[in-house]
Amino acid sequence: MKPTKKIIIITGITVLVIGVIIAGILIWRGVVGSNSNGLRPDYKTALPSGTSIEKLGGWERVSPPDKDPVFAFTDKIGEVSITVSEQPLPSSFKSDTNGKVAELAKAYSATTILDAKGTKVYIGTSAKGPQSTIFTKNELLILIKSQAKISDDAWIAYINSLK
Repeated sequence: MKPTKKIIIITGITVLVIGVIIAGILIWRGVVGSNSNGLRPDYKTALPSGTSIEKLGGWERVSPPDKDPVFAFTDKIGEVSITVSEQPLPSSFKSDTNGKVAELAKAYSATTILDAKGTKVYIGTSAKGPQSTIFTKNELLILIKSQAKISDDAWIAYINSLK
């Protein structure tokens, strides 16, 4: 028996609907298209232990499309909101990482220096309270901006939690 035109159309529509549903589920779960939309770094990143980027609300690209990628996520230290931005350590920083980070910190007026288990962290505090931290970890250049002042111990604990 030869399939009728009606059966062919119904079968085609059914296959199309099932395909769209499966593609939607895969995209929603992050299996397909995670890098195609530019919303996920294609380099190894650091997140606080025991959490996932999904729990933190996802990545946001904060650099212009024509520049090297810099991605950020938001989190909290205690009750203070922070924005953590990460990028691969720029090649110009690789020959003298400590010196280049110190120069960058100076440009941000980040003059307080903390030691987080061997990670040198530069912190700048504005007159109104927000802070900026600059450091390198796991071949990443990381900048964290807070909405208010955070204690040195809390900064160190958070930075040590980044894996």
